[in-house]
Amino acid sequence: MAASQETAVATALDVIEKKLNLPLTTYLEACTHCGLCADACHLYRADPVARHMPVFKADTVRKVYQRYFTPLGRLFPWLFGTRDLTEKDLDGWVETVFQCTLCRRCSIECPVGIDNASLIATARQILTRTGKAPPTLAEHARLSCEVGSPLGLTREDFLERIRWIEDELREELEDEAFAVPLDLVGADLLFIPASIELMKYPRTVQSCLRILRAAGVRWTMSSVCYDVTNFGVFLGDPEIGKKIARRDIEEAERLRVKTLVTSECGHAYRALRWEAPDWFGKPLPFEVKNIVELADEWVRDGRLKLDPCANAQPVTYHDPCNITRNGGVIEEPRRLLAAAVRQFREMTPNRERNWCCGGGGGLHSMPEYKDVRLQSGLMKADQIKATGAAVVATACANCQLQLGELSEHYGLGVRCVSVTDLVAEALVGRGKAIGGTTAARPGEAGRID
Repeated sequence: MAASQETAVATALDVIEKKLNLPLTTYLEACTHCGLCADACHLYRADPVARHMPVFKADTVRKVYQRYFTPLGRLFPWLFGTRDLTEKDLDGWVETVFQCTLCRRCSIECPVGIDNASLIATARQILTRTGKAPPTLAEHARLSCEVGSPLGLTREDFLERIRWIEDELREELEDEAFAVPLDLVGADLLFIPASIELMKYPRTVQSCLRILRAAGVRWTMSSVCYDVTNFGVFLGDPEIGKKIARRDIEEAERLRVKTLVTSECGHAYRALRWEAPDWFGKPLPFEVKNIVELADEWVRDGRLKLDPCANAQPVTYHDPCNITRNGGVIEEPRRLLAAAVRQFREMTPNRERNWCCGGGGGLHSMPEYKDVRLQSGLMKADQIKATGAAVVATACANCQLQLGELSEHYGLGVRCVSVTDLVAEALVGRGKAIGGTTAARPGEAGRID
C-alpha cells in the first residue's frame, strides 16, 4: 500500500477502535439486516436504491468492524463478505454516508433499537479525519473554529446586524429606549442565535427578542460569542464539536448566567443540551434551553399573554428531528401554537415519528446534493399538502429553509415561519413597553439589507 493509503486506513481503524464502547458494539453486532429501516427512511422512500438504505450506510463501518475487530473476521473474513479496507473504499463512503440527515427515524422503527445514525456519524468522523469530508462542511467547520461563525460572520458584522435589528424593533415596538443588552454579567439568560437566522431570517431573531423583552426577564447577548451553530455534529467529529461548543460554554461561564438559551436551531440545541456533557465528561454548570421551551413556560405561568386571533390562517407544525426525536422538545411547540393561532392542524405522522424534511445532517450545506435533498422531501411535502394549511411553522431555521424550498419545488404555496414568529405576532400589547431589559446602545452603524 502507498503511504497515504496506509495512513488513511490506519486512521479509520483508530477511530473505530477508540469508539468501540458497549452501545456502539451492540449496534454493530445486533443488526439482522431485516431491512425495516429502509421503509422508515425518507431518502429511500423517495428513491428506493440500496445506497439510501440506513443499513447499507451503517454497513460501511460494520464490515470494517467485522474484518478487523472480531476473531472470526480476522481469521475468516469471507464469512462476513468482508475484505481489507482500502483508501478507495473510503472514497466510496463519501456519497453514501453524507447523503443522510442523521434524523434517527430509522432507529425509532428498528425492532432491536439499533442507532444507525451513530454508525453513520462514525463513518463521517473517519472521512473528516482522513480529509475526505465534503469541502463545504469542512470549510464551515473551519470558519466556526477560527472566526466564530460558519458563515464567517465577524464581530463587526454581528454588531452592525444587531443595530439594524434594534432600529427595526424600536419602530415596531414604539419604544425608542429599546436596546439589545450586550455582555451583561450576571444576567439570568444568555441568548445565542444562529448565523443563518441573523442573515437569512432576522425576523426570527426579532421575534425571539420581542419574547424575551415581553417576559420581563434579565437577559443578554454576547458580542464575542454570537453564533450557536455547530458543524462538528454534521461532520460526526466530537473534537470539532467540543472546540465549537467550548466557546459558547466559556462565554456563558464568563457572563455568569443561569441559562444558555439557543435559538430555533435544531442541531445547535442538541449539541449543547445533549452532546456537550458527553463530550466534556461532566454536566454543564448552567441549564441549556431552546427559546421554544422558555416561551412555553412563560405562557403557562402567565408571564406572556397571547391572542390567537392575530394568526387567523390554518397552521401546521413540522417537528424538527434534532429538537423532537433527538432532543425531546415535543409538546412545548404544540402548546404554544394552540395558544398563538386560531387553527392548528397536525401532520400525520407527527412527534417522534415525523418525516424528516430532508435538509438536516448538513445536507443543506452541500450543494452537490441539492437534487437528492429536494427529492427526499417528497414525504414531507405530501404531509403538508394533506393538512390544507396555509402556514407551516417549525422550530429550526435549517428546517425553515428546506421547507421553503420544498414549497416552491412541489408547488405547495405555503408560508414557512418559525414558532417564535407566530408567538411574537400574538403577543398581547406587543407594541408597548411591557417589560424586559435595556442597555446602552453600541456605536452607530449603517443598515444591512
